Amino acid sequence: MVFSFVGMTTKEVAIENQTVINVVLDPESKTLEGVVVTALGISREKKALGYSVQDVKGDELNRTRDINVMTSLSGKVSGIQITNASGNLGGSSRVTIRGISSITGNNQPLFVVDGIPFDNSDYNTTNTARGAGGYDYGNMAQDINPDDVESISVLKGPNAAALYGSRASNGVIVITTKKGKTTTGKVTTIGVKVNSSVNWNQVAILPKYQNLYGGGSILSGANGFDQVTINGKEYNIIDYATDESFGPKYDKNIQYLPAWSISDWEAKGKQGDLQTVPWTPPSKDVKDFFKTGVNLTNSFDVTGGNNVAAFRMGYTNVSEDGYMPNMQLKRNTLTFSGNTKLGDKLNAFAQITYVKNKTTGRPSTGYDDNNVMQKFNQWGQRSTDMGKMKDYMNADGSQRVWNRISWDNPSPMYSDNPYWTRYMNYQNDYRDRYFGNAGLTWDILPWLKLTGKVNEDYYSFRAEERVALGSQALSYYTESTREVTEMNSEFLFVADKSLTKDIHLNATFGGNMMSRTAYHNEGTTSGGLVLPNYFNLTNSVSPATTIDELFKKKINSLYGSASFAWKSMVYLDLTLRNDWSSTLPKNKWSYPYPSVTGSWVFTEMPTLRNNSIISFGKVRAGWAQVGNDTDPYRLMTLWTNYDNFGSDIRYSRPAQLNNPTLKPEKHFFL
Repeated sequence: MVFSFVGMTTKEVAIENQTVINVVLDPESKTLEGVVVTALGISREKKALGYSVQDVKGDELNRTRDINVMTSLSGKVSGIQITNASGNLGGSSRVTIRGISSITGNNQPLFVVDGIPFDNSDYNTTNTARGAGGYDYGNMAQDINPDDVESISVLKGPNAAALYGSRASNGVIVITTKKGKTTTGKVTTIGVKVNSSVNWNQVAILPKYQNLYGGGSILSGANGFDQVTINGKEYNIIDYATDESFGPKYDKNIQYLPAWSISDWEAKGKQGDLQTVPWTPPSKDVKDFFKTGVNLTNSFDVTGGNNVAAFRMGYTNVSEDGYMPNMQLKRNTLTFSGNTKLGDKLNAFAQITYVKNKTTGRPSTGYDDNNVMQKFNQWGQRSTDMGKMKDYMNADGSQRVWNRISWDNPSPMYSDNPYWTRYMNYQNDYRDRYFGNAGLTWDILPWLKLTGKVNEDYYSFRAEERVALGSQALSYYTESTREVTEMNSEFLFVADKSLTKDIHLNATFGGNMMSRTAYHNEGTTSGGLVLPNYFNLTNSVSPATTIDELFKKKINSLYGSASFAWKSMVYLDLTLRNDWSSTLPKNKWSYPYPSVTGSWVFTEMPTLRNNSIISFGKVRAGWAQVGNDTDPYRLMTLWTNYDNFGSDIRYSRPAQLNNPTLKPEKHFFL
């Protein structure tokens, strides 16, 4: 019989005629510091690593039941910075480990879910990123369901990630999901877990608004009001077209004619008297525009297993109503995983996860006409009554505005009714994703096994944006579709063997073939919409403009590692990877990158093992070289297609020429 545990020398005991064997750990041995999942899904003891690793268990992530697994990770791992788009429904989470390494490039780590490289792209525009307007569509790692997470290991730095390739130069976040577990006997076990939660969210902080002066300009007319005569009667009006609050001081003894009253009068066919109201702050203010958001999360999972096979099936439903009108996110996640023995030495495993997202009414961000917060805080009138604006549409379908061009011109001057913005000028998006793998593990020898598997990550993402006819800005409709597929086929030998009484070896050797395809199609109306409330590319004054792009990339890789442990005190790790990338010239498409790390757990020395001052101490150092390729189609100059001129087809050379002699990048780290 062989006894062993991670990081320690194995011990063989002869059974002979014994029916009972008592096993007692060496009292001088330290309790395991902890086992974590490292590169390539291999579990290793923390103290054996020459680089920094921290792990978080799934139960810790689900205490607050956030729908974004990255938000749940905030504050739980040192050296990791997570910037959340606070207030944005399904907004982006930017993750960096130990700061940034590139001024303009990607600084986020690689996400790996059960060995599957997980796409974490975001498709926000440059304007959105710099605060110039647009929608925050979030990043794709939000498709990871926190209820499915067993643990997360954060591998910091290039030494930790050398085996994952150039995408991991900023570190790796390794996510292990929950699985069914086999039993030792012939009894089959079944477990069911149900979890429900509800969270509420509100706008916590608003600027301190003044309630002394109303909308308009103090330069207008007598006491800041203009006087107009309508149907032979004189009224006080403010400058409706001024989107500022430099109007007259509030005075309840003064009657004035608000913009909404004129809209009501127009809706009645300009019959009867117009309603005036006291010049006082509105009864329904900015705070009344917002509502209490509700987040409902319901999940269940079923697990089962016996001594031959095990499985887990889980389902999670998320429904979130946001803090603004017409703001909702729905997400459904279905996952299945299973494993079974095909013989004494052969095991099969498979898993698949399907995620469906539907989002309506993400808030516009930055300096944008559709950002209601900008209108409230910069370009608005304090006298605007949100109670009256809630009825945002007139009987004829036109917009009920507060920012009229003039009393007799109902078109919006600078700003739309905030409710019109939320219900008519909104966006919506859909995302379907599945990811999973299937493979076999062969226990060749007690200390050597081979795993072969195929991983796939696929999603389609469709987004629509619109500005309706009757808005202050030119109406338009745009739709975009993206499809991304990444396939990784790999094999991996893993050896775990004691070479001598004091020296232990963990070694790997493997290879990977990566194939990635990304498709993008986008169309936008031109010159405005023809028919109201018909959002289609054919409803365009001029022919719609289109974008159609296809990107393909392949990388073949070989990699290996060797980790030596001496007396569970001194550790040496060596890794080497070589990639062959399709995006580089054939004579330069091969590039290697090695790494070496060493560590010394000095508290394992006999003289310090039982000291009462330092419970654990380690010194580590490392060096790594990381290679990198480029995006597809950077070698040859590509012609760009423009709209046809009559029957003539037009193409143009780009302003920037590509370089056919590109070399792979090399980065060195200590």
